[in-house]
Amino acid sequence: MKKLTTSILLALFSATLFTPTHVEASWLSNTWKKIEKSWNEAGKQSSSTGTSGASTSAIRLPQRSEYPSNFGLHQVVGHSLDSIEYQVLGVPMGATFGQVKASLGEPTSPGHGLVYGGVRFTQAFTKGDSKDSYIVDYMEITNRDAVTHRGIGVGDTLEKVYEVYGRPTHIFTTNTWFYGGFMWNSDFITGISFENDGERVTKIKIEAH
Repeated sequence: MKKLTTSILLALFSATLFTPTHVEASWLSNTWKKIEKSWNEAGKQSSSTGTSGASTSAIRLPQRSEYPSNFGLHQVVGHSLDSIEYQVLGVPMGATFGQVKASLGEPTSPGHGLVYGGVRFTQAFTKGDSKDSYIVDYMEITNRDAVTHRGIGVGDTLEKVYEVYGRPTHIFTTNTWFYGGFMWNSDFITGISFENDGERVTKIKIEAH
């Protein structure tokens, strides 16, 4: 572009040799200053966007085809996450139903487990005879009423999940992104699952059993 501009300026400069003497002598210098100013502004804009005239490439997300379809019998894949990852609305995994209600109040609607808007807590076993002694081992988020410990919620893009959590431990055949550990062909699973429609998170499951 600078070569083209220079050629134009040389042509204009040559033209001034054949113009009447009353033309302002500062015309060329004023024109040059305007062009330099436009170059500087373009350079600043390019720097502020972090590009050099070309758009940045989109993040390449992990694909289901990059993961095994099966594992050895009872093979352990991945590992458990830090305990702080297993909590929703301040309720930690392993809390009793009584502790959940003491923290969040009575459930907002009936349903299996304890339901608070778009969040549900369910149990695997009980420490006693009453329902309040049930132990939470599963949490489910279906809307923006809550987010994970790292701030991911339903509706967020898979690009955002990837930026926050990195590469999934496994992507299941349902295209669910999973972070944590599980034992193949067993009920053992501990971690966070992000169900999605291929672009955005549609449901979040946090489980430890």
